[in-house]
Amino acid sequence: MTTTGSRPVPDLPSSCLTWCRAQPPALLVADEYVEVDLDLWNLRLAERGVDLRLVAGGPDGGRVESGSGYLRRSDLWAAGRRARGSLEESVVALYMCAAWLAGHPQRSGVRRGLPDFRVPERDRSAWRSVSPHGYPLVLHEVADSLDAPAEAMNLLRNGAPYGRAGRGVPDLGFPLASLYLSSLGMAWSEQSIVPVDSAGIATLVHAGWTEIDSLGRMTPRRYQRYLDVISAWADEAAVDPLVVEMWVVRDWHDRRSMVAPTGSSAKSPPGGRPR
Repeated sequence: MTTTGSRPVPDLPSSCLTWCRAQPPALLVADEYVEVDLDLWNLRLAERGVDLRLVAGGPDGGRVESGSGYLRRSDLWAAGRRARGSLEESVVALYMCAAWLAGHPQRSGVRRGLPDFRVPERDRSAWRSVSPHGYPLVLHEVADSLDAPAEAMNLLRNGAPYGRAGRGVPDLGFPLASLYLSSLGMAWSEQSIVPVDSAGIATLVHAGWTEIDSLGRMTPRRYQRYLDVISAWADEAAVDPLVVEMWVVRDWHDRRSMVAPTGSSAKSPPGGRPR
């Protein structure tokens, strides 16, 4: 084992090395897609008074505004690039990330129904940085903190780069916050920011990581240590950290499918929540 921060980095599993090197990295992550029910999402957005409509891609690559469409990771990256332009574009990017995460068969982290990232109206007078529509301004401001991922995560979760100001973004758990930061980071940071998922944490624990035992114990500082492990494995495998992150999620599901009884669904990993 090597050491990163206060905890040792587990040895790179041979199965991870083999899988990652066998993939076409230029296409693998960018083309990871989910199918999204645009009618359902846009109905829920309208019912909650959220002034935006999601769009997606069709089978031929064209734009789809209703029915079923496809969201790719590359679509999230493009949204992240636009998000630096305005708070409104940041909100669109975050909801695209939420739709992608909710539609992914191997990922968790978005609660049932529609997440609402607005500060409740009764609480807005106590907030220093909130838009007239109720969105915390940190959704847009976090783009300036991407070179320090732990600080960026703390800003989203707790409303300040350090400590707990108690003014984080509502309905934003670590899986969705990290996917949003990863999407922003593709355009605006040289740091390797990857999503975190309960399945991926379970794989690291299985490999010998002792920082935490489940996603439920994640903190912004521990998120940085998680990134350090993923980056260390990626360096050893000579692949992009996003490829390693895909493997750690897939590996948990692969191992569960080998032990789950026929006809049963795999149990959620520790710290995971059903959508």
